[in-house]
Amino acid sequence: MLSLSHFNRQTIKGDLFGALTSTIVALPFALAFGVTSGAGASAGIYCAIITGLFASLFGGTNQQISGPNTGLTVAMVAILTSFIAQSPEHGVAAAFTVVSLAGLFQILFGFFKLGKYFILVSYPVISGFTSGIGVLIILSQLEPLFGSPLSQLNVTVNTFTSPASLLGLTCLLVLFLWPQKYSKIVPASIIAVVGATLFFVFTDIELPVVGAIASELPSFSMPIWESTLAGEMIKSALLIATLSTLDSLMTSLTVDSISNDLHDSDQELVGQGIGNFIAGLFGALPGGGATMRTVTNLRAGGTTPLSGILHALFILAIVLWGGEYTAYIPVAVLAAILIHVGISIIDWNFLKRIHQVPLFSAGLMISTMIMSVAFDLVTAVLIGVFMANMVTIRRLSEIQLDNINLYSAQDAEYLPADEKQLLASLDDNVQLLNISGPIGFGVARGLKLSVSQSDQSKTLLIDLTNAHFVGITSTIAIEEIIVSSQNQGRKILLSNIHERVAKDFNKLQLLDKIPAEHIFNTRLDALNYVKGLV
Repeated sequence: MLSLSHFNRQTIKGDLFGALTSTIVALPFALAFGVTSGAGASAGIYCAIITGLFASLFGGTNQQISGPNTGLTVAMVAILTSFIAQSPEHGVAAAFTVVSLAGLFQILFGFFKLGKYFILVSYPVISGFTSGIGVLIILSQLEPLFGSPLSQLNVTVNTFTSPASLLGLTCLLVLFLWPQKYSKIVPASIIAVVGATLFFVFTDIELPVVGAIASELPSFSMPIWESTLAGEMIKSALLIATLSTLDSLMTSLTVDSISNDLHDSDQELVGQGIGNFIAGLFGALPGGGATMRTVTNLRAGGTTPLSGILHALFILAIVLWGGEYTAYIPVAVLAAILIHVGISIIDWNFLKRIHQVPLFSAGLMISTMIMSVAFDLVTAVLIGVFMANMVTIRRLSEIQLDNINLYSAQDAEYLPADEKQLLASLDDNVQLLNISGPIGFGVARGLKLSVSQSDQSKTLLIDLTNAHFVGITSTIAIEEIIVSSQNQGRKILLSNIHERVAKDFNKLQLLDKIPAEHIFNTRLDALNYVKGLV
């Protein structure tokens, strides 16, 4: 979050250069994302201005540059198309209300300190998700590049030789072949836009163009609530909020790795949320942290939130005094820029090594990517995360099951000599069930199975010396073991219950199921009690 301490002579120069450089990089993308969304170029431009300004003012990552990006644009295309089809009169207004609602969700994410949980998504899910977005953005740009919808596209010589197609393909070639060392001076996207615009201006060839952006501030629109779209509005807002959150926090982690700084995840979500809330009120696209633009700002000298604020103001100045010139920018060059982005964000590095990774991880990545394209982004992420978590829980449960062991005197090597000797003298009368480590819900069945296979005629001592956490499901499993054993006349003893575990047991009144004289502070006390009985 911006404070007066950010302003000093040492950083202002770097912030100025960082803002100028990131503005040059951001402009073509803001135009391209706006046109692609169907809301118009100005929706993309004002997203860069509004989210860039407020995320810098109130966010938690000093060098973050926010604006429209691929995933959010793909989502917004689907939302606008669906809402307009269902409600031609209010569909557009409802879609931008979703953007504001998404901003409120992000603010709540930050307020409830949920930032740290969004970056716990497994890599194959993120890889498949981003790759799917890359495929979607490529497919969405085939029509503006070749002049026909994908469903009607006939691949012939004429497809590739129309003026718009030739121009777009040439620009795409420039984007791929422009030397990296020159990109630090002039980005390839600027070369492509300037070259295509000059081509249109100095030739008589008719080409679809972006159109002029009004040199005035966007008008304020009150949010609306369309009852017929209520369910979809909430679902779509959660999607936008999640996508923006993931983009922003992943970008923040990138900044941390480069700058050796530490961002504030929850404050970042508040800043991004405020930006998106206001963006929706002015008909702008939703935004999030833009990795390439942020890294450009950082490399050019930007070190404080002032760079993001200046970035937004520079774009605003260009729009107010030069918005009319976008009327000469061919749509084909923006399609080329986005196809280049789509190809770039596909995780080729993972795909090249997919034969080397475990089968489940490879399948998870591929299935998430396919679902992102075939169904929708929400379904892809939810199913991907669910599958990854189920496998993780299973693997953790297998590890935790190793922490549950039923010992006789011959097996209990971990015991001190005096306790081992005492247990040996009682071998015909007692069995020791040792539970150690954190025990979650996945091990409840294994816990009951271990006890069911034990000698029911012997007293069972449940040793919790090293159990610092026992989940609710495992607690209930222990309770069922106690009740079942007592019904069969078997004695159950407990020893070494940690304070935290005891509190959880007391919540379920588990300790009330056992006589107080069968609960011991130490394992030795419990064994001596059994010896006294014998």
